[in-house]
Amino acid sequence: MNFDGARNAKAEVFAGAFRFEEVLSAQGIDSTGPTFSPMPGTESFEDIAVARRQKKIDPKEMIAVGILRPDGHNANPDELQLGIFIQHNKLRQHPVVERAARIARGEVRVIFTGPARRRAVLNGGRYRPLTIGASVGHRRITAGTLGCFCRSREGGGIGFLSNNHVLANNNKAKPGDIILQPGRADGGQHSNPADAVAALYQFVELDFSPGAVNRVDCAFAYLLSEVGCNPDRFSDPHDAKNVWPVGAIDDLLLEQDFVHKVGRTTGYTTGRVTAVDVDNLVVQMAFGAGVKLARFDGQIAIEGREGHFSKGGDSGSIIFTQDGRPAALLFAGTETRSRGTYGITYANPIGLVLEQLDLEIYTGR
Repeated sequence: MNFDGARNAKAEVFAGAFRFEEVLSAQGIDSTGPTFSPMPGTESFEDIAVARRQKKIDPKEMIAVGILRPDGHNANPDELQLGIFIQHNKLRQHPVVERAARIARGEVRVIFTGPARRRAVLNGGRYRPLTIGASVGHRRITAGTLGCFCRSREGGGIGFLSNNHVLANNNKAKPGDIILQPGRADGGQHSNPADAVAALYQFVELDFSPGAVNRVDCAFAYLLSEVGCNPDRFSDPHDAKNVWPVGAIDDLLLEQDFVHKVGRTTGYTTGRVTAVDVDNLVVQMAFGAGVKLARFDGQIAIEGREGHFSKGGDSGSIIFTQDGRPAALLFAGTETRSRGTYGITYANPIGLVLEQLDLEIYTGR
């Protein structure tokens, strides 16, 4: 299949295998093709709603669908297939997966990932000036990662980008709340003025309703006036000689295999793009002692090259192309190893993140 054929097949899978209906996206953005969702009054919606009320997860919320290259050395790189990402191994024989394979005429690859959770520390120290990949977080969360530095397209001060669940505590925070560096799990204290580095400015709200579609998990905080930063580069915490300049943003195309990032937990890691345009990715987001589920469409899936690309606490990392162009915002992942895969990391396309927050990358150049 070519890309258009794969996208059409994915739409047919959601309509025919999941029994979802085509709708507009939650934010009215349809840049990655049609959106399919369980609609109120349908059997699919009721199954999902009942499972959530019972604190369970319906199987249809543990199956995501994306577009990827066929596996194997002899595969034609110009031919694409559907990737079926399952969070439990028993779902290989689930009727939705079996129907999807028939609809796609067998041009599918089923990938077991384990549960998808938001992204415990290699890069958790105190950094002044602030650096890309450092530990940060709202005072009521453990810790996440400082992605990169940005400024509003309408003017204003300099700040940094990360996830909603890192800077805005899953919608619970309010503008003006103090952001700590390092994050609370790494010793940052709200009572210590030296740990206060930024104030939350804005975030895109996450929608946890059954059937709702999210595209991004992002937030932006302005630096406090006395806090400096190194906005123009990112580096390997283990090797100070490995430094890359931050370039202009780039849409992460399928053929751009090599990516890298610096995160709070795993530091510098490299990976390759597994799939793009991943829909129906349902992520467990922590709420106190419990969890809520949020569905994401249009996401990017990445595998580590020599180990895990990310682990818990790397949420908010910017994923860069080989030449240092910001391409995606890391927000979730799995850590289950299967068939040589060190888990799957999921990320929002950076262009959509910046559009939603009306930001541009700041490098100081």
